[in-house]
Formats: sequence, C-alpha cells, structure tokens
Amino acid sequence: MGRVMGFWFAGVPVLVVLALAAGMGGAGLGAYLVVSKDLPAIPDLRGYRPKTVSTFYALDGTVMAEFYRERRYPLPYEAIPAHVRNAFVAVEDARFFTHPGVDLPGVIRALVKCIKAGDYVAGGSTITQQLTRNLLLTQKKTMGRKIREALLSYRLEQNLSKEQILNIYLNEIYLGTGAYGVEGAARTYFDKSCRDLTISEAALIAGLTASPTKFAPGRNLEGAIHRRDIVLAAMLKNGFISEQQHEAAVRQALHFKEEPGKPAIRAPYFTETVRQYIVDHYGESVLYDEGLQVWTTCDLSMQDRAEATLKEGVMDWEKRQRRPAGLVKRLTKREAKEFLGTKAKEDLKAGDRVQAVVLANEVPKDGRNTKKKHKAPTVQNCTCAMPGDVRFEMQFTHSNLYRPNDLLEFRVADVRDGKLILEHQPTPPVQGAVVSIENRTGYVRALVGGLDFDRSPFNRATQALRQPGSSFKPFVYAAALEWRHYGPNTVVVDEPIMVLVNRNREEWVPSNADGRFMGPLTLRQALALSRNTATVKLLMDVGPDAAIRMARNAGISARLGKHLSLSLGVSEVTPLELTAAYTVFANMGTRVQPVMVRKVKDRFGRILEDNTVEPLEITPESIAQAAQERVEAATAAVDAQPQDQDEQEETDLESAPEDMPEQQTADSPATRGRDSVLEMLHSGLGKPVRRVAPPTRVMSPQTAYLMADMLREVCVSGTAAAAGKLKRNDLAGKTGTTDDCSDAWFVGFDRELTTGAWIGYDTKTSLGRNEHGSTAALPVWMRFVKGTTPRGTGQLPIPQGIVFGEPNQTQWGGGFPQQSRQERQGPDLAPEFQTMQVCRIDESDASVGGYDGYGPPMVANAPAYPGASPQGFPQPGGFFQPGPYGEPSEYYPQQVRVLSEDGQTIGYAPYQVDDRGRMSVARDQIAPVTPDDDAYSAGDPNAHGLQDPRYGNQGLPGQRGLSYGPGSFRFPGLPGFGQFR
Repeated sequence: MGRVMGFWFAGVPVLVVLALAAGMGGAGLGAYLVVSKDLPAIPDLRGYRPKTVSTFYALDGTVMAEFYRERRYPLPYEAIPAHVRNAFVAVEDARFFTHPGVDLPGVIRALVKCIKAGDYVAGGSTITQQLTRNLLLTQKKTMGRKIREALLSYRLEQNLSKEQILNIYLNEIYLGTGAYGVEGAARTYFDKSCRDLTISEAALIAGLTASPTKFAPGRNLEGAIHRRDIVLAAMLKNGFISEQQHEAAVRQALHFKEEPGKPAIRAPYFTETVRQYIVDHYGESVLYDEGLQVWTTCDLSMQDRAEATLKEGVMDWEKRQRRPAGLVKRLTKREAKEFLGTKAKEDLKAGDRVQAVVLANEVPKDGRNTKKKHKAPTVQNCTCAMPGDVRFEMQFTHSNLYRPNDLLEFRVADVRDGKLILEHQPTPPVQGAVVSIENRTGYVRALVGGLDFDRSPFNRATQALRQPGSSFKPFVYAAALEWRHYGPNTVVVDEPIMVLVNRNREEWVPSNADGRFMGPLTLRQALALSRNTATVKLLMDVGPDAAIRMARNAGISARLGKHLSLSLGVSEVTPLELTAAYTVFANMGTRVQPVMVRKVKDRFGRILEDNTVEPLEITPESIAQAAQERVEAATAAVDAQPQDQDEQEETDLESAPEDMPEQQTADSPATRGRDSVLEMLHSGLGKPVRRVAPPTRVMSPQTAYLMADMLREVCVSGTAAAAGKLKRNDLAGKTGTTDDCSDAWFVGFDRELTTGAWIGYDTKTSLGRNEHGSTAALPVWMRFVKGTTPRGTGQLPIPQGIVFGEPNQTQWGGGFPQQSRQERQGPDLAPEFQTMQVCRIDESDASVGGYDGYGPPMVANAPAYPGASPQGFPQPGGFFQPGPYGEPSEYYPQQVRVLSEDGQTIGYAPYQVDDRGRMSVARDQIAPVTPDDDAYSAGDPNAHGLQDPRYGNQGLPGQRGLSYGPGSFRFPGLPGFGQFR
C-alpha cells in the first residue's frame, strides 16, 4: 500500500511533468519544424550588392546628375565614422555586440510594454532582426513573423561577423525623403558626406529610424530634433560620448540642405541625351540599380555659355519683333472668352505651370518711359484671369506693353492658405538649339536642346528634324570641288531660271532671298552671298547622288531627297548631325564621330565602355600623304586623256569613300541583349566596349581647305559678314534660312571648335520678316565664340596642290573692283587639276558672253548697264542691283531662262514678282530655243540651231537634250518653292 500511495503521490506528478515536458517539447519541435519548413535560405551577404546610384560626371569631374530608384551610396565599414555607428547602436540595439542575434531581455521588456498598453507599441528587435526583416521577410506584424525573424537572425549571426552585419544595416536602412543608408541620408539632409557628419547630425539621422516619414526634418523639424535628443541621451548613457560632447551636440544649430531629396541636374539636355544612351545600351535596371559611373564630354563652362547665349538670342528676337516679354499668344476676343470658360485647374502645387489672359492693363503716370532712343522698361499694372475666370493682379516691368487678350504663362511659386503665389515666366515662345563639338576628337562640349528643360524636355539638338536651308549648300559645293573638277574661281551665273521637272514638266521657280540676281559669279562669291539659283545649277551638273554621297560621308544620316531642291536645304536634319558634318572641313577632310560618353565604369571601377579619343593630328606632315595622293590622281587623269568626260566623272564618283558604319564588338551589350548585361556586371568578365568609329578620311585635304577658305569668305564679305566684329581671321561658317524665315541657322568653326545654332518655333511658323540666319542665329554663335575662344586659333595648314594668285584678271580683262581683298588672293587648285572655268550649265549661254571659248559674244552696241566693265562684259554683282525684287535693267530684260532638270536650256519667258519676291511664269509664254521641241522631248543629243530671244538668232553649241525617263521625281510646293538663303 505504501508503494502504491507513493506512486500516486510521487510518481504520478513526475509522470505528468514528464508528459507535459514531452508534449511541450514535441509541440515546440513541431512548431519549429512547421515555422522553419519554408524559411528562406540565408544568402551569402559577404558579396552584398545593394541598389545604388549611377552618377554622371562632366569633363572636370563635377557631378552632373544622379539616377536611382533608391538613393544609396554603399560605404565600407571603415569609412563610416565611429560616432555615426554608435548613434545607431545606442538607440536601436545597445547590446548589439554581445547578444547572439536575439536580445531576450529586450524581448521581455518589449512584451511587458505591449501588455500594459494593450497594443503593439514595442518590438524589441535587434539590429540583426531588423536587417533580416528588411532583406528576407515582410513588414507584417505577426507572431509567426517574429519567430521566423528570430530564427533567421540567429542563423545570420552564425554566417557573418558583427561588423559585417552592422555595415550592411547602415547601408541598407531607409531614412526618409528617398534616402537609403547613412551616406544617402547625409547627402540628402546636410549636403555632405557621412564622413563629415557631426555628432549632433549623426544623432538626428539615427533618430529617423523610428519613423523616417514622420520625423523627416522637412516635414516635422520639431519631432526630428526631439528624436535627436533621445539618441544623444542614449549615446551618453551607453558611454559612447562624454558629458561635454553631449552638451555641445544638444546646443549645436543644424543647417539643412535647402531642397532635401532633390539632387541638382546640371546641363539637363546634355544629361538626358546621355541617359537615353545608357538606357539604350545597358537597360534601365542597370542604370537605376547598379551604380554606374559615366564620364561625359561636357565642358560645363561651355555648356553654361551655350545656355546663356541661346536665351539672349531668343530675347533679342523678341525685342526685334516688338513683343512683350513672355507673350505666349495674342488671342482673339472669342478665343479669350473660350479660355476663361474652361474649367479651373484643381490641386495646383508649387512648380506647376498655368496660363492666364490679360483682361486690362493700366500704366501709372509716373511709370511710363518717354525716352524713345533708349527704350527703358515701363511699369504695367495688369488684371489677369486663369481658366474659370479666376482673377488676380500682377505688375510687370517690360519695355513693350501687354494688350487685352494676351496669353501669358506663370509658375506656381507657392501655395499659402489656399492662395496661389504666381511668378511670371518671361520665356519667349520660340525655341532653339546650340551644339559645340571639339574638332579633333569629336567630343561634344556643349549641347542645348531648348530654353527650359522643365517646360519642354524635347531635345531639339538631337530629336528635332529641321530644314537646314542654305547651311546645307557647302556639301553641294564640296561635291563639285571633289568629284566634278570645279574650283573656287569657276564661274556660275546667278540669273532667273525656271526648271521643268518630271514627265509632266511641272515648273519650279527658285529665287534668291533678296529677289535679285547678280549675273556671273565665282563659286566663292556664290557661296559667300548664298545665291540660290547658282547653287541649283551647280546641283544640276553635280547631280543629287554626288551631293548626297558627300553629306553621307560627312556624317549626315537623315533622309535626303534626291531632287534639285536638295541644293537649297529642304531635307531635314538635326542640329547635332549638321554641326558634326561641318567638322570635316576643319579637320582637313577627316570625319570624326561625335562623342558624348567617354567612359563607363561599374560600381567597382571596372571599365565597361571606353570611347576615349586621341586628338587628330592636323599638321602639314599629317596631311601631306593624303594631299599627294590626290595630286597624283589628278596628274594621272591628265596623262590618261583623251578620256570621255562623262566617263571620267562617273569614275571619280565611284571612287568616293563609302559610309563608315558605327563600330560594335561582339562583347557589346547592345549586340548581346540586355539580359546578359547584369550577368556581365556581376561576373566582371566583360571586356571594355568601344562604340566610336576611328577617324575616316572622306574628303581630300585640298577640297577641305578650299571649302574652309570659301566658308571664311562668308564671314568676311558674305551673309555672315557681321562676324567681322569679332576681329578674327580664322572663323568660317554658313548661314541658313528656310522658306518664310521659319528656321534660322548658323554653323561655324575655327581650328578647335565647330558650333551650330538654330532658332525657330517647334511648328513650322515664320519667325517674322527678315529673321534670317544672319539676323537670328549668327548673333548666338558670335556670343558663344567670343566667350569660349576669344583669341584666334590659327590658320589651317596649306596642302599640296593649292596655289594663290589673281587668276581672274586674265580671264575677265580688267579685274573685279567689287571683290574683296581676300577673294583676289584666295586659294585655288593648281593647274594640274584642270578645273572648269565655267559651270557646264552656263557654258553655252549668252549670260557669260565674252568669256574665252564659251557662249556667243556680246551683242554689238550693247547699252551700258550697272556694273559693266570697260569691255562691256558683266561684272560680278552687276545684274539687277536697282530695285528690291529684281526690276529689269537696261542690259538684261525681265526674262527667265527655262531649263530641264539636267540643266539644258529649253527656252525663255517673261516673269513677274509678287510683293514677297516670289517669281511666277506663264507656261504659255515660254519661247522655245528650238523650232522642234519634240527633238528635245525625245532626248536627241544632236539637237542644235538654238535661238536665244535676248540676243537674236545665234547658233549655240550642241546640247545634250532632255530626258524624262524612269526614276523622275517631283518637287513639293510648286511653283515658287524654295526661297532659301
């Protein structure tokens, strides 16, 4: 009985305890097995690669922009100051360096607080647990997550050291306003590196961990300061700082960044172009997550200068047009009423743009300027209204007065107590672009694609296709010099012409911008004065194929129409590619590819892409071989005669260099696909890619030198003669103006830089009367050049085969008194090149009468006319000088020469000029030069016995006849299309 009683009173309780222990152990084991069954594997965090910031650098190493999804700048443990590390440890996990991943006293203390509060008010998580939650788990507050968190934290402590865990934590944690990690927070809030943080600043950042959004200084400064004091007290309590340090830190005044979280972007148009380049070749995920370092070619001083000169040029346009500053549009009464009747915008915030219409304008008696000579600003008190007829008063101080119904643009500067604080935006409605390229490397030093990136991010320098007008002409002239035996002194006649094109013989009547015609001109003069009809004739002889080939070789990739109006620049190009094409002239015939990205590195400094270019050597020695090759080719061609001229020309054109495709390697991310780019970055096995084609000779040094000299004449005595104000003799370039002055261009260069400027509306709208390239774009270029290269850069070396002299005196008997000194001493090709003396289109025309061996002699007893020489021959500039739009002179009746599209004379007809200088011709008044027009229609090359109604019956040399075979083309906008300058 004793043993039985002993069993019940002693054994049973033991068994119960053992059973309970076994049950609890089994339950615990089961719970562990259940919870740990789908625990994520602990990753190898020793190769921790957080998302980080990609940085773009300018030429001098200045940060231009940063791109990221999480603004994080990973730092090694040693680079984070001890007081920064201690601030986080003190407030988040004081026993971090002693516990195994879970702090049991901390957990118990947090549990007691939660029971007392009846809610979840404290978690007791260690730094290790927070890191585990951020990397491997969710933020969901459940008991299951806390158990999993504790288990994973213990495992993590077995794989990493305390220093490694703390380093990852300090780089990973989110600290508000888009900042991740201590370095990101330091730059975001204090605009400094983590290395430079004071104890007080470090404590404020550490205090944000409790609630980064709630305590962000920009949102709740008082709360942020309170949290800082809590951290400082914890640092003092745990012995991380002394009493003196604590007192000094509490008293320290904090100076925050003015706009936290918003990194400045320098050169936004340049930067955006580079960003698109990186995305195209590496993908968005790499750009925004992988911490690329991109070294650009941007010279920030030049970039700032380009932005400033463009704005100044557009504001000058506004003053010339007598427009009030920032006028968007002048509305009609009906349009203004409709504008006010639209629904008002809601939820406007700072930075938004709004438009308003002027209702009334009052000028105070003491505010009006009465000086007419120097028009000073006038004070204007305007009543304006936004959509919904929301009215407000605004005072302006501008020279020109606003009118009722004028539409203006404003920016919301602030919103206070529901009221909008508006700032007037005086940006003109027109746009522009400036591109500057270093000739010998192709490095793009400056690129501006508009007046205001925030207002319009569309990049007009790289994305806008615009008609270049006469700024395309140099490629027609270069093709003539390179492949068709022309020289700078070859004569072409500037006269009124009408061209019959395609099978239907539709008429096209090109004209000059001034409505005048100057008669016989040298190519140098025709280019300098930008004579359209002379250039059309040149393209007739050269052929569109040759001009297109020359443009392609120079680097223009845009679509170019194969028609005669190509000579006047009707095919659209971008400012960047046109500017880059002009570098061929400055580089003595060598093309370099424009470069905006010099080098790309990954986060570890490994080079992914290297486009560094060695500057092109342009010395007499470097071009001697290329020049000698063309001299030898010219001499060999003479020795091989007789050879059919047409056949020789075809051979010359066929020998022209082909386009050089962009170089890509098999290791290029663009060729392998973006999926493998990340793998390449992680492995570090990729080889550097080079995307820049090597320099390619596309033009002989002789042609390039002559073209550079002819374009210099443009800046001396031509349409850009205003450039003489810069007092430099090394500048060259070409103006360009499209039909109705809708595009204004100037592209110019010296030995160092080639710079292009474009001004125009985004839509094809006239800039106003007389807003030519020389008026609107040239001043922008001049300001830029004056501010970047104020001193001359020297002359180009003279290649072999170039001679200087005064050849025109013997040809025309008496010289040209109207020519400039530069023209008479200008360079020409040496005699062995056997250049043409007269354009073939004019060889058999009486317009160049008196020239040795070409055309009929002048009519006997011809009356005197302006510009006549002692021999009675026309001088350059002697045609149609009187009158604004080509009134007839005594010498040259008001007749237009009718040509076929290949340059053959069909007949003559009278023409009329309207008030805009456009010529028109009546088809039924054309007097044919042959009694049998069918012979020409059939393309009879032996047709002869032609008559010129201006000079009486006179047989002219045989013509090649007309041909309207397959492949004929049409011109848009006929008739009168192409009034370009």
